[in-house]
Amino acid sequence: MEKEELHKKLDNFLAGNNKESVDGELFSLLVRMDECRKKACPPNKERMWKHVRNALKLSRRRELMRKWAVAAAIVMPLTVGLCFYDYRSDEVVPVPENMGKRHQVSLTLNDGRVLQVQQWNNDSVIQESGTGILVSVGQQMIYHAEKVQLKEEIFNTLSVPRSTEYQVQLSDGTRVWLNSESELRYPVDFVSTERKVFLRGEAYFQVAKDTNKPFRVVVNDMMVEALGTGFNINAYQDDNCLRTTLVEGKVRVSYSDTRQECILVPGEQAVLKEGVLTSGQVNVDDIIAWKKGRFVFSDMPLEIIANQLERWYDVEIRFDDTVAKYYRFTGVMERYNELEQVLGLIEETTNVRFKVEGRQVKVFRNL
Repeated sequence: MEKEELHKKLDNFLAGNNKESVDGELFSLLVRMDECRKKACPPNKERMWKHVRNALKLSRRRELMRKWAVAAAIVMPLTVGLCFYDYRSDEVVPVPENMGKRHQVSLTLNDGRVLQVQQWNNDSVIQESGTGILVSVGQQMIYHAEKVQLKEEIFNTLSVPRSTEYQVQLSDGTRVWLNSESELRYPVDFVSTERKVFLRGEAYFQVAKDTNKPFRVVVNDMMVEALGTGFNINAYQDDNCLRTTLVEGKVRVSYSDTRQECILVPGEQAVLKEGVLTSGQVNVDDIIAWKKGRFVFSDMPLEIIANQLERWYDVEIRFDDTVAKYYRFTGVMERYNELEQVLGLIEETTNVRFKVEGRQVKVFRNL
């Protein structure tokens, strides 16, 4: 790569302008940077920059070094050596403060090892069967395969607990936003004739186009097939139905047990409930509001609202009065508000009251 091209790519990366996938050359560069960090111990400023210069083979132009110094001061303390610059997409998952162990995102590798990805103090790269995995601490995970020649697909599983969201960019460039209490199983590199992943919970998919390899999401006995599109799948067990909502493009939803299928256009939702597959128009913005950090409840029963609050705030909501389950509420709230704030807003417009006792919330009717 020419020095000017590398200089421009680094400038864009440091400025946060890389809104698309990280390409192979940039990813390899980051891997080498991480290797330098691991060798630079005990760290000191001069030694750190020496490793940077040797790894990148760049000239010591004053302007470039100034930009690297500014970036290093923002991303990491000098006492820990060289780490990755924080790669941020246009939509970054915020990380709640004081996140406990029960709320840690975990990655299960092919050999059975389970890594708690949010316990790392610095962005880093791990390897899995020839595929580099860039982990941006507290934000997202990016897969990049280089000259992988696998005879069969090697799978990883990303598990997102309650009170947490997470993003992953698969090796084909597909981006996936995982909602709380969700799990995605996927190949580290798509070497088959199709791109198939397995979902439990809720996720939004922005599928990279590849006309030769259809992208398929399997949820129990339901399958969603897409070719370059954006769609949301809600498959929580406690909701007793599976919902696929199309934002852009085109998808085919099929149910193998009864051989039903339907093709969605943007703005439509397919619902699989009690073995019956139906479709209809919906408000897409309401469906994907979780991805933008909001709760949107539109004339929704409190029982359904309670399911969402339980997953996000990691609490148990108990209805001491069964009738209260069917009361309905309409409102828009920030997901990062305190639970008491959300409950207070519901109390203001609905004839119920809440009593919070630790991780248990009791619901009463106002008689």
